[in-house]
Amino acid sequence: MTGFSVFAKSLFENRKRTHLIIGLMTLLVLPGLPVSLTPADIESYDLESPELDATRVIQDEFTGNGVILGYIFTVTDSTLIPDVTGPLDPMTMATYSGVGEGIKSPDGGILNLTVLQELDRKANIVKEHETADHFGPLVSDITGTPVDGVLSLPDNFRSFMSNDTLLTQPSKEADGFFIVDVPPKTNWTDCGELECLTYDDSNVTQAHIDLAAHRMANNSNGAFLRWLSNDRAFVPDSNSPVIGPVNGTLDGEEWVGAEWIPGRWSAGSAWLLIQYDREKMLANGWTFSWSDAEQDWGYAVSGLGFEADPPPLSTDACLDRINDGADPCSTEWLYLDLEGLIRTEDRFTSTLLIGESPNVEVNRELLSSAWLIVLMGVAIMVLLWFSLRRWSDVGIVGIGLVLSLVWMQGSIGLLILFGDRTGLEVIERSQFSNLLPILILALGIDDSLHALHRYKEERRRGETSETAAMISLNRVGRAIMLTSLTTIAAFMANMFSGIPALRSFGLEAAIGVMAAFILTGLWVPLLRLDVDRWLRNRGRLLPEPTDLIRLVPQSWLAFTARISGAWAPAVFLLTVLVTAAAAPAMMNLEGDFQVEDFLDDESDFATGVFLVNERFAEEGEPAEILVEGDLTHPDVLYAVKELRYNMNKLSPDDPDRFAREPSGAVELLAIDELLEYAQFALWYNSTPFEATGWDTSLPENGVNCPYRGSTQLFVNFEDRGCIAYFFGHMYLHGIPESGGYPMIPASIVSNFIQPSQSLNSSQPWLDLDGNNATFDRMVLRFGLRQPEQFDKVELAIAELHRDLAPLQNLSATPLRERTDRDTANESYPITWTIETGSPITRYVQASRMQEELQGSLGLGVLFCLVTLWWGFRSSENRGGWVRSLISVPDRKLRVLIGPIGMLLFAGGLISLGVFLDSVPIEVAIALAIFALIIEPIWGGQALSLALLTTGPILIVVVWLYGAIAWFGYGLNMVTVAIATMSLGVGIDYVIHVVERFREERLNGLDTLPALSAVGAASGIALVGSALSDITGFIVISRSSMGFFSTFGLFSALMISLSLIASLILAPAALRIVAYLDFIRSDEGLESE
Repeated sequence: MTGFSVFAKSLFENRKRTHLIIGLMTLLVLPGLPVSLTPADIESYDLESPELDATRVIQDEFTGNGVILGYIFTVTDSTLIPDVTGPLDPMTMATYSGVGEGIKSPDGGILNLTVLQELDRKANIVKEHETADHFGPLVSDITGTPVDGVLSLPDNFRSFMSNDTLLTQPSKEADGFFIVDVPPKTNWTDCGELECLTYDDSNVTQAHIDLAAHRMANNSNGAFLRWLSNDRAFVPDSNSPVIGPVNGTLDGEEWVGAEWIPGRWSAGSAWLLIQYDREKMLANGWTFSWSDAEQDWGYAVSGLGFEADPPPLSTDACLDRINDGADPCSTEWLYLDLEGLIRTEDRFTSTLLIGESPNVEVNRELLSSAWLIVLMGVAIMVLLWFSLRRWSDVGIVGIGLVLSLVWMQGSIGLLILFGDRTGLEVIERSQFSNLLPILILALGIDDSLHALHRYKEERRRGETSETAAMISLNRVGRAIMLTSLTTIAAFMANMFSGIPALRSFGLEAAIGVMAAFILTGLWVPLLRLDVDRWLRNRGRLLPEPTDLIRLVPQSWLAFTARISGAWAPAVFLLTVLVTAAAAPAMMNLEGDFQVEDFLDDESDFATGVFLVNERFAEEGEPAEILVEGDLTHPDVLYAVKELRYNMNKLSPDDPDRFAREPSGAVELLAIDELLEYAQFALWYNSTPFEATGWDTSLPENGVNCPYRGSTQLFVNFEDRGCIAYFFGHMYLHGIPESGGYPMIPASIVSNFIQPSQSLNSSQPWLDLDGNNATFDRMVLRFGLRQPEQFDKVELAIAELHRDLAPLQNLSATPLRERTDRDTANESYPITWTIETGSPITRYVQASRMQEELQGSLGLGVLFCLVTLWWGFRSSENRGGWVRSLISVPDRKLRVLIGPIGMLLFAGGLISLGVFLDSVPIEVAIALAIFALIIEPIWGGQALSLALLTTGPILIVVVWLYGAIAWFGYGLNMVTVAIATMSLGVGIDYVIHVVERFREERLNGLDTLPALSAVGAASGIALVGSALSDITGFIVISRSSMGFFSTFGLFSALMISLSLIASLILAPAALRIVAYLDFIRSDEGLESE
């Protein structure tokens, strides 16, 4: 690294040119600055996985695929709200009473007549919204009534109390060889003492609501109860005309263990569902992808923070944007705008949007944390003054830090623009990009403090400003270059990731570290020199004081380093004990995703998640299973039925996370059930089927579909022709209403099945070319409960894979492996089956990110070793194992020792690589071969010194992971990222200690005095840097945003442990190996 002296001298002699280049570079990157500050899509990592491929297939290929939006209305605590109508804080909701406890006030809770009327007004706001033309069809699972896009609890009452629903109409069913009439399950013609009024009748009373709710609850197979929160219960009331089940459980359609007494149904919360037609929305200027949308401002100042204030977007305005070449509007703003409009009717109920608009929430919390960033900056500046004791020093460091951030963000923005123009996208910003500015501040503070403290030290020794700056630039600059290159190497390990967002994170971090190196490590001392020269020319430059205490007395730091070396065996033993305690905790860490670890736990978004987990625990987040192949094969339908049976059978390892109906059965929505509905519809009224070719007078009913057996009753769904006909009819024309079953529109059916080619509308068993219709894609839909618990999601997916065994039996390859659909045959009709949907893809993305980050930690360690080895190399120690081998006098022994030594050396590196968190074996082997080749050139002693430098930081990583476990956290993207960053940040501390120790030994000091000098000199800069960083991170940890809070907490801990590693562990390690001659013989890189 002797060439650095020439470079440093050139910078020193051409300071004006250097300042000019810095200024020009700053101007050059400014155009990229606003681009890089564009909020990133937190749900997009652009990684490849079969689960995400399946999601794209469903979105692109299933024509009826809609987007369902859910709002929850919850009865409020009347003591917490004013007697006015208007938006209510969700915190005003009534206290949750518990599962099956019911609501005492108001009567019926969410089923109170006045409350229902309020919910009706809220639903009407949505129905009259200007996006109503883009709604998709919905069908009430309670009454069978079809609606246009909006379904609410009052809608179900309205339908039922009109006496025109499936519950109040006769139906038909098979009884042996006959079709028999079945009377209605209930009615709205005999209301006992009451007159059966319609819901909108002005004379309707709470008693009518109680009776209607009771009849729907008892006769809808649990569908009505699913609309209500799990605190639902039949509450006794002696004055009620309704007799219902108290303290019982629903088993199918029967109540078990219930006492039937007067009362009413009550609950605390209920749903409002909205379905948007995806294709219509995309065609009218909206997008469901945050990163593809125009970045609108939609926030308003609220105290020290911000609150969401959605911009006034409309379909016309969004279409105009598209026509003008701009980006479409984000539906996240639309959903929040709807929530705001609905909340204008809040009085007896609060309104919460569930699980939507996460990017808006994250950006709101980031903006609300901005004052903490300012406070962090102020705190750091104050501590920098205590460390440097010159306000001009603080100003110079501040300028260097600000320009470092400008360079980093501007360069990233320019790369984004380059990718947009050329299609070669190298930057894929993610939520990790939000951490980089704080990380670069920490590194920049470290670099600048080391440079300025060395400058001050030389001036205190009587050197001129020019000499002091040159020594600082030459000595400290070389060390900072090594720390920067090592840090860059650690982050660039992410470039080997298969996830674009992680590769981008590595590149972005490398850019930031390089900017900090240039500006805070090299330019800051030059700027300090020129300021001091200006002061000296005016007679205002004061000598450096020698008696100031900078944060802590130098004597304390000297004593700490010396005593750590003197008691090295004890330090070693204590380190082993602490590491032994931390290692099991680290090994037992499991993946986790808790909303409060990422977002403000009092935000509306988090409150909505908690509300669902608490009050709708049996409901699940929608997930899907995509199946491809020859789906008219009868065995496929039978396999789906077997899957449903398997999902209802708990195995020993089943975490029981599939969503269930109130009856307890797992809910799996699939095409096989739709076939049964279609057969009932055929029995009930064959006219719609006759319009598409069904003719019982013709062979096989004229559609290639025979009946099963001799009686013309049951359709033979073991025949391909029947499956093809009914699939085609349902896909094109839906399923007509039948007794007991609702009308199901074709758009809903198309959510479950897709043909290979366009179908003949009048002959749906044929395609437009007259060939037999084929169907090659279907979707099975289910729910996953509490999907934020990643350890349970992993078990649920494993259980699902076991349940999918019947489909695996129909596939020639593992279900996850996608093969061409044309390869399907009679023996193996299935070519691909994969689970997908938001809870699945979120788990897959987060798990992959964690695995890749952990893998990059191990690879980063190896890269750091190589970089340090290069940095510590010395021409005096070349030859390595080759020189050692040649020095063996016995020729036969030489032949034996050579290969054995090489194998042990290479095997050790391979073992290290594999041990360090699953570094790929081929990478470890390649590095081992590289080491064998390069060791004679760089020297084995340099490698030993690199290992000594890296060792304390590896211990820090183990301790940090142990602390994460002890604090009750799990492995998530934040905690794993911090552990990964600890390598790049922490190793800088140790490098400065090792380098100063080498120089002091070279100057003739013994081991312990050398350690004292290290503590007194380097320790001042290390403590100043660490305390500044720790203070800043502690301030950040006070953020209400879980992401910042977690990051701040563990980053402060990481810096603290790194300081311990540098001032206690590293001196002890240096004392233990001090007898090695290479430490005295090598030239040090820096002195402070």
